[in-house]
Amino acid sequence: MAISVGAALVVLAVLVVRTQSEPQTVQGHLARMITLAQLRVANEDADIQVARARLRLTAETDGLRDAVQRLEAARASLSTHRDEFRAVSRDLSGNAAALIEQIDTKTALIGTYERQLRQFASVYERLRAQVETLLAHPALPLGHALHGVVRGLIEEITAYALQSTPDNRSTIESLLDRLGADAASVPALRGALLDLGRSTTAALGEKDRVRATAQQLADIPIAAGLDDLQQRYVNHYVKSEFEVARYRNVLVIYASALLVVFGFVGWRLRRSYAELQDMNAKLEATVEARTAELRKALNDVRMQQAQLVQSEKMAALGQMVAGVAHEINTPLGYARGNVETVREALPLIRELFDAQQSGDAQRQEQARRNWPPEEGLPEIEMLLADADYGLGQIGELVRSLKDFARVDRSLNEMFDLNEGMETTLKICHNQLKGRIEVKRDYGDLPPVPCAPSQINQVFLNLLNNAAQAIDGPGVIAIRTRVEDGMAVVEVRDSGCGMDAETRAHIFEPFFTTKPVGQGTGLGLSIVFRIVEDHRGSIDVESAVGQGTTFRLRLPLQRPRKLATADADSLQESVA
Repeated sequence: MAISVGAALVVLAVLVVRTQSEPQTVQGHLARMITLAQLRVANEDADIQVARARLRLTAETDGLRDAVQRLEAARASLSTHRDEFRAVSRDLSGNAAALIEQIDTKTALIGTYERQLRQFASVYERLRAQVETLLAHPALPLGHALHGVVRGLIEEITAYALQSTPDNRSTIESLLDRLGADAASVPALRGALLDLGRSTTAALGEKDRVRATAQQLADIPIAAGLDDLQQRYVNHYVKSEFEVARYRNVLVIYASALLVVFGFVGWRLRRSYAELQDMNAKLEATVEARTAELRKALNDVRMQQAQLVQSEKMAALGQMVAGVAHEINTPLGYARGNVETVREALPLIRELFDAQQSGDAQRQEQARRNWPPEEGLPEIEMLLADADYGLGQIGELVRSLKDFARVDRSLNEMFDLNEGMETTLKICHNQLKGRIEVKRDYGDLPPVPCAPSQINQVFLNLLNNAAQAIDGPGVIAIRTRVEDGMAVVEVRDSGCGMDAETRAHIFEPFFTTKPVGQGTGLGLSIVFRIVEDHRGSIDVESAVGQGTTFRLRLPLQRPRKLATADADSLQESVA
């Protein structure tokens, strides 16, 4: 169905393109036709001006210059439309190029023609001046034979210049012969008559060159080329219009057929839609029932997950409480013992004090033997100093617990990661002492924006995992540094390590390698979520038998602030 609709639309698109694909618009067609008409008028005007110039005996050629300007303007317009003719047909482009070349030839010849006309006019004016001088000379009276020859010569030259006949040339040549033969009879005018002959010959040569150029201009087939170009162009345009009209008719028929087909398809789709509505109503009822079942199952899963998270928290809390209790009991025990020893010595001290007050020497001596001050006072001072030291250790541990478990209302508190790691090491000291050596390589870290208690929880989980991975004595190496604008914390242990399959799943919720009942598999999952919420990253490198390295990266720049409600929710979820 989709293929058929697509094919129908493709055919429709092709027909639409064909109806719009004529190579010229109406405006373009009119512009080209006007250009051809202007060229025709300019060519005809140039021919008229060339013919008129032949009938002039003066050097006035303004009409020729105007004709050349009109020809050049028409030629420029034709050059503008040459690419458009090429778009229509290559033959038309060739015809237009040939016309442009002919126009260039004609304008050049008209320039030559204009110069030749000016040259002939100059020679003719000199000839007339010579004739007028001779006719007015006393040596050549009106009845003299040469007087008629000179007058006839200028008349024939004028006729030859305006409109020659077959007899003009021979008449002029015979008059020149008589002029040369009779020149000796008038010695005073012999030189002037010879100059008149030479001027006549020059005038004939200039006029012949003018006629030859005029013939060349007449032989340039611009009009025939225009007729051919216009005929070809009009034929092509009419053919294109006919083709477009034919495609438009086909488009109308095809579009009508498509409307009928689509109408039928729409009717069938309407019926199918009604059936689908009935099926959808049944499906919605089924989905609603299944959704209720899934919602109940999801609530059960969430409850079980909450129980598992709580179990993980309680297990970690129990482990931490046991270690902290041991760390408190040790200094508390010897502090209490020292205080008890001091309390037992108090009656003897009181007895010595009372004997000193009574002044009884025997009693004083007996009290000194029971509790000699030179021995007892240093011992009491030592006992009290030890007790004070133990209480100080307990106070430091309590402060560490307070810093470790403080409630964060934001992810943007500035926190010293090195100090946080030291606090966490104090909390889990009981798990490490005696069998695990801790190596510290703290770099110079600036304070990092974060939630300190959550980062402390990350450190605690990583240290606990490292300690549990070491069976017997071992080493945990902690290194901090700044790298690429990030604070980097590495925790490396010398434990059993992990294979590639285990590494691929360690951050998944509920994944654990511990025996059933000894872990929920949520520790590293919580770590991953805390780091992700801080816009940081954590990765692991490990190999079986070669230990494990966790590498934590946190941004040094303050991340985008989270809403207080989101921070509270995050705190509750990982507390």
